[in-house]
Amino acid sequence: MKLLDGKYALISGGGRGIGRAVALDFAKNGANIAITARTREELDKTVEEIETYGVNGFSIPADHSKVEDVINCVKQYFEEFKTCDILIANAGMTHISSIVDFPIEDAVNLFNLNVIGTYTLIRYVIPSMIEQQNGRILITSSVQGNVYFVSNKVAYSTSKAAVTALGKTLQTEVAQDNIHVNVIVPGAIQTKMMEYLKSYRQISGNTDPPEWISPIYLFLASPLAKKKYKGRVINQQMLFSGLYQLQTKIKETGNDYKLLLPSLKKQLGKEPYSLLTKNKELVEFMLNQGFEFQSPI
Repeated sequence: MKLLDGKYALISGGGRGIGRAVALDFAKNGANIAITARTREELDKTVEEIETYGVNGFSIPADHSKVEDVINCVKQYFEEFKTCDILIANAGMTHISSIVDFPIEDAVNLFNLNVIGTYTLIRYVIPSMIEQQNGRILITSSVQGNVYFVSNKVAYSTSKAAVTALGKTLQTEVAQDNIHVNVIVPGAIQTKMMEYLKSYRQISGNTDPPEWISPIYLFLASPLAKKKYKGRVINQQMLFSGLYQLQTKIKETGNDYKLLLPSLKKQLGKEPYSLLTKNKELVEFMLNQGFEFQSPI
């Protein structure tokens, strides 16, 4: 049986990048997928790929910076799929500009998409999850706004700090309804947004393909993520750094990662070590994907 067999999912920002990779991973694992974003051509192309896995897929073109578009998107979703088991709030945008030079109307648009759009999407989907007493909500945040802070990103970093807080507080509100809420904090992923940031030298070092981060979403959306994973924030960059060092040691020694992990405590550092030890099921799941994780430098 596939991990998400017969489940129904709505994924915003699903036409490309992380959203597309997550949609295809979910489809491979048996989920029926609705994807939403502004660009119909990208959505329709991704739906074609989704349906090659023998599941149902459909696209909902919508501008998630507009409340009425988001509400209409949810309405269209429930007209097609009568239930929502998994919601991926992934749509977002970035910018590179000082607070003085960034026009206030552009800042409003960014907050409308990254924060209000995410809030609205959850607000209109979650009543169905509460009624069925089950659901998974995964929110895409960013290391910028949660881990490190750089100049010329005030609006973006603030918006991503906000959606992380949204996810953590939402979990406290709906925990009794058997709804799992998680926040994924991506680092340098090979997306159109990352190409933009690299052109301004905002990002250096290695980047990881979207297909490498999508299994994190798959794990958290699946029954593999038990109750203890409720409300957790997963830092993808820190996780991958730890996985790279684990894989290196596994190749050197041939030992199981569970035996090697304690010996890497000093090498990994306090936070990465804590992340790996608290999320052993996720670590094992990621190691079994067959990826050759790379140094973040």
